[in-house]
Amino acid sequence: MSNFIVEFKRGQSGENKGLPMGEGLENISKAIDGIQRGMTYAIASPPKTGKSTFVNYGFVISPYLYLLKHPEIDIRWIYYSWEMDRVTMEFDYVCHFLYKDYGISRINLPNNVTHEGKNYIDISSGFLRGQKQDDNNKTILVPEDLFIKIKDTYDRRIIPLFGQYTESGVLVKKGLIDFIDKPDNPTGIYKKVLNFASERGEFLFQEYFSEKTEKTEKKLIGYKPNNPNEYVIVILDTIRKVRKEQKFSIKETVDKTIEYITELRNLLNYSFVPIVHLNRDMADIERLKFMGDMIYPQPETIKDTGNLSEEATHIFTMFNPNDERYNLTKHFGLTIKDAKRNEYYPNMRTIHLVECRYAPYPQHFRVNMNGALKDFKKFEEKK
Repeated sequence: MSNFIVEFKRGQSGENKGLPMGEGLENISKAIDGIQRGMTYAIASPPKTGKSTFVNYGFVISPYLYLLKHPEIDIRWIYYSWEMDRVTMEFDYVCHFLYKDYGISRINLPNNVTHEGKNYIDISSGFLRGQKQDDNNKTILVPEDLFIKIKDTYDRRIIPLFGQYTESGVLVKKGLIDFIDKPDNPTGIYKKVLNFASERGEFLFQEYFSEKTEKTEKKLIGYKPNNPNEYVIVILDTIRKVRKEQKFSIKETVDKTIEYITELRNLLNYSFVPIVHLNRDMADIERLKFMGDMIYPQPETIKDTGNLSEEATHIFTMFNPNDERYNLTKHFGLTIKDAKRNEYYPNMRTIHLVECRYAPYPQHFRVNMNGALKDFKKFEEKK
């Protein structure tokens, strides 16, 4: 970031509007003024709640679709994924775009073919990869007309985002995402982001006389991007999977990663999205009794670090009120299950802004999430 006047003028000309997080997340996006440059958006939840789905939809897919309609901006991603490989993620994104572009969420099966007693199958990564079997234990094949749409989606959506690879996995055409699924330590991540920045801008130095060395030396004081309208979003999924720094514990490694994130954020004006796990005490019965139907994950339950709460500009937590571990029939005053414990809102998740430097908190949001399609919809209460 250059100086106060430059940033003020950028804001007055509409250049700090922020990237939208997409349909179904409008209230969240409005609460935080969209995805801004130079922020740290930490996402935490219990396992299998949907935090990666939230990040992929809100911080990649929706900004990408916005980018296509606004050529005056540019977005690049560095995506560290240590829980999912690139090909698996590409299949997930194809599922989303089949639904977004073609409205396809399920496929009718041929006559006399059923899956779990039904003559249709929902679109999913497993189905597209040929992993689903019909009730006669035969692989459910993708029909030809769907294959044509898959090929179009891959060429038109996946390659521009992830790049193009040979059959042996060699990158031959770069996309908007630098996808990294090999483990790295905090220092390696730090150097990678600096190298990325050096290709997209200029580091600024100031000369000074060092009494220690009795020589004129240079001190790094700033960074000037080639394109001031570019956003760079760095995702780390999950931060606990960062490879340990030599002789560091997990906590020390995570804390060092957060320290580097903060330094890079402030220097480069990049945005970082670290995904983190919560401690197991989230399901503690005493906590449930105390919070009642107002239960939601709070920042003190974040695992392996206390520094994230201090350094992040935003901390979101996610929660699945339908999870049987919590034995809830109501959540934040809303009845979510009937007397027989049937779910009224099976796709509901709640997202909680639990800490924020630039907006009131806590704020609580209900959303409808379709994990298989990596999609969100506005939550509507049944009447």
